[in-house]
Amino acid sequence: MKGELLRSKIGPDHLRRQAVVYIRQSSAHQVRNNRESSDRQYALARRAEELG
Repeated sequence: MKGELLRSKIGPDHLRRQAVVYIRQSSAHQVRNNRESSDRQYALARRAEELG
């Protein structure tokens, strides 16, 4: 459902634009203790790539 709503809001003008994805660098401590944050960032990058 959420994906369908998001797709309906993304139009041809959006898809023609170039996207920049920035994955912020984390310290070793952050990587060890906050794995979910990194996972979310990489998931967003994958999603942007899927959308073209």
